[in-house]
Amino acid sequence: MWTASAHVITAVIGSGVLSLPWSMAQLGWVAGSVTLFLFDVVTYYTSALLADCYRSDDAVTGKRNYTYMEAVQSYLGTACL
Repeated sequence: MWTASAHVITAVIGSGVLSLPWSMAQLGWVAGSVTLFLFDVVTYYTSALLADCYRSDDAVTGKRNYTYMEAVQSYLGTACL
């Protein structure tokens, strides 16, 4: 729990927060807002894909994949590793 919280805080407060004002100043209000929205869509899509990989076979009663490697093994098999 502590490690995951530290990683989230580092990811959110890290370079993204420091570079956001600079990138908005370089792109302007319109292009900066559009770019920010596009990154939002990509982030939402990839987080939805990861959430779907949490359980294999069935979204409600399927086997839980606690690690990334378990998810890869359940969907691709062990021959791909």
